[in-house]
Amino acid sequence: MSRLTQSIVLAAAIAASVHIASAQSAPSPTIPGSPLNNANKSESGSINPTANAPLVAPAPARSETNLSMEEAVVIALKRNRDIIAAKLDLKEADYDKVAAEMYPNPVFGYQIGNLVLGRGNLYNTQPQPSYSPASRHPGVFSQTVHSVGISEVIDIWAKRSLRIRAAEQELRYKRLLLEDALREITYAVRSAFAEVLRKRSELEFSKEVLDRYSETVKLSHSRFKAGEISEAEFRKIELEGLKYQNAVIDAELERDLARQSLAALLGFGSIDELPDMFLQDEVGALQRSVSDLTREAIQNRPDLRAIAEGRRYATASLASARREAYPDLTLGVTYVHSEYQVAGDNPNTLGFGASMPVPFFDRNQANIGRAEVGVMRSDNDTVRLTLQIRHEVAEAVRRFQRAESMLALFKEGGMLERAETSLRVAEKSYKAGAVSLLEFLESQRTYLETHDEFLHAQYDRQQSAVDLIHALGKRP
Repeated sequence: MSRLTQSIVLAAAIAASVHIASAQSAPSPTIPGSPLNNANKSESGSINPTANAPLVAPAPARSETNLSMEEAVVIALKRNRDIIAAKLDLKEADYDKVAAEMYPNPVFGYQIGNLVLGRGNLYNTQPQPSYSPASRHPGVFSQTVHSVGISEVIDIWAKRSLRIRAAEQELRYKRLLLEDALREITYAVRSAFAEVLRKRSELEFSKEVLDRYSETVKLSHSRFKAGEISEAEFRKIELEGLKYQNAVIDAELERDLARQSLAALLGFGSIDELPDMFLQDEVGALQRSVSDLTREAIQNRPDLRAIAEGRRYATASLASARREAYPDLTLGVTYVHSEYQVAGDNPNTLGFGASMPVPFFDRNQANIGRAEVGVMRSDNDTVRLTLQIRHEVAEAVRRFQRAESMLALFKEGGMLERAETSLRVAEKSYKAGAVSLLEFLESQRTYLETHDEFLHAQYDRQQSAVDLIHALGKRP
């Protein structure tokens, strides 16, 4: 292995030793509402999506204080555009119920008839003392018949009550969809928040590596002056610093992209509206079994309850569609005034009528078929989502338990401490000339791998806790 490669690995190891000290002292993120530690002792509050509140909360001024994960969730639930769209869908369902409660409007009609065109009827003209040609031309409007009527559809099959029932079920269904939208946005915000924390840590570590590399350059310069390395190797070590500068630039980009994703979820137009600091709290230990958590998830998941409510909505829609196939009865009353009394008409008459379409062709087959498919789809979705919930809970619990076991090995088992101690001893021995460069590089490699696994276990523990809360259907 060349002396250039040895120097680079030495710089990375020195930077890693600084980062692990900060990683051990930094607390893990907390996620309120989780089944971890004492979180399961309090029940989450209910959601009132129809409260009289503005759909979009005003954008807060950029805060100089820290932002916690749950504070970010609160902001997102007020400003996120997907939540606003779900609330608008709920308002639309309210108007569907209003439409279902409406009675059909009565129909008013007017007719004028018996308009004489050309010559009139000689036998129906007024008697004249002698034949007069004018009597055969009575005029267009001289013998008119006026008809005024009003009719109304009578709901003899109780169609309106079934429509109202279906609209009420749709409203309950839309409320649960809104609750599930809140759950999904909460999960997305928590995951994005955790990603921002992760990218921030990576950026800080990249800066530490870059700072430590400058010390490596100084050490290499001293070795070059002492004749231990050539000038060409020393110049290559200096140029290698560009790699760490690029790493800082890439880390800043990834940090900004993560902040941009979080800002979009919070309904902000720019990352400048986000605070600079993000808080981390602790996550407790898992104290419940998979079976208990699965039962809780099946009971509380708003998407599963929405499917059940959706089936009731589909059943109500099916009953309404079948009832709509029955023909409507229309009753009407008509008043007739005739000026053609010379023909024997009564001057004023009143008539009543009734009509009903014959369901020979259209018997609402299409709407009935769609409603039946909706019922079958709800049954299938219930089975599918129940299986999915069981797998999601079991996977999240298994990942959390694995992360807990790995962290216990690092902390309680002393793996991380032993790797760090081994690196420090090798570092001192290498400076004193007691060990070879290969032995020192092997200690560095072991420490870096251990440190990487430790950070990975920390992130897995945090993300699996977020996944478990999401799988349980915890409401914000």
